[in-house]
Formats: sequence, structure tokens, C-alpha cells
Amino acid sequence: MPERVTVYFDYICPYSWRAAEVLELVAEPLGLTVTWEHFSLYQHSYELNGADRGGNGRWQLWNEPIDELDGNGCKGLLPFLASQAARRQGPEAHHGFRLALQRAVHRDYRSLDMATILAVADEVGLHKPRFEDDLANPECRTVLAQEHTRAAALDLFGTPTVVFPGGEAAYFRLQELPRSREEAVSLFQETRGLLERYPYLQTVRRPRGKGN
Repeated sequence: MPERVTVYFDYICPYSWRAAEVLELVAEPLGLTVTWEHFSLYQHSYELNGADRGGNGRWQLWNEPIDELDGNGCKGLLPFLASQAARRQGPEAHHGFRLALQRAVHRDYRSLDMATILAVADEVGLHKPRFEDDLANPECRTVLAQEHTRAAALDLFGTPTVVFPGGEAAYFRLQELPRSREEAVSLFQETRGLLERYPYLQTVRRPRGKGN
């Protein structure tokens, strides 16, 4: 039976894209099933800092309007909603759309706007009229709120956070991609083994040299 890995991610996060590429390499040889859950960095920052934006009460990303020309994805809301719409066409459709959109933004440096969202939906073969209808469905905002709230209850502080099959979790931040599938598999297994052997290990962080 496949082991399950859960990844909490945000489309605006380049480290989430790099983690996605690693998991794309290791999932099949290691027999993993990967579940992707949405966690909003903007919403988390607001909750952490307790800011009152505009004096209208508690700010929530999923209640914000969509600006179709916003090249940054409306603080991540637009790709989150598009992700929910793609998920309604099945797990394979969602997987293809998610990875293609992450690559479009962080590998190919395309703007995170409605034009890119719709182009990626076309590229991966989504049913376009259904996708556009679901993108505007308010239920997608409700599901986003539920996913973010579940993730926040786990005291997440960043993306991507990877929960390994044994329940160990790690904030998984890569500066660059592994050079091969073999290296990616080794990275995944050794990181998992480190967390399993030393459950009291909380933080390991390299100092950043000048120019990095």
C-alpha cells in the first residue's frame, strides 16, 4: 500500500515549487501518494501580526475580490481558487494543473494573472467551460478557508511544510533542485530518516553567505 505524504503549500512560494519537483521525482520509486493542501502565507502573516487592515474587522483572504490583471495572483487567492476548480475535475487533472502552474510562475517566470491561469488550464487539457464556472463558484472560497484553517491548527509557519508517512513534519526549503532522480530520492530518504531518528531536532538552518 502506498505511503502518504502531505504537503502544505502556497502557489506564490518558489520553495513550494522546488518541493513539488522533488516529490515528482521520488513519488513513484518510493511508492508515495502525495496530498497537496493550501496554506496562505498572506493570511498567516495577517494572523501572526494581528494587523487590522482597513478597520473593517478581521481580514480574510478568501473574502477578497479578484483583480484579473493582478500579476501576483491577488496575494495567492487567484491560484488557490483555480486549484480548487481544477480539483473538481479529478485528482489527475488537479495534479497536472498544480504542477504546470507552479512551473509557469517559478520556472518560466510568467505573470500569475488570469491569462496565465486560463492558458495553463488549456495546456493541461482541463474542460474549459467547467473550469471557468468552478473558478467563480463561492464554494471554492469556502474550501480554501477550511484547508487553511486545518493547516493553521497544526502551527505551521511556512511553506512548503512536508508531513512524512510517519507523521514527522518539516519546513522544506531548497535553494536549488537536485541534479538527478537518484539525488532527489537520497535527499528525501535522508531527510525523513533524520526526523525519525531525532524527533527532538527542531531547527537546522545554514547561515547565508554574502551574495546569496
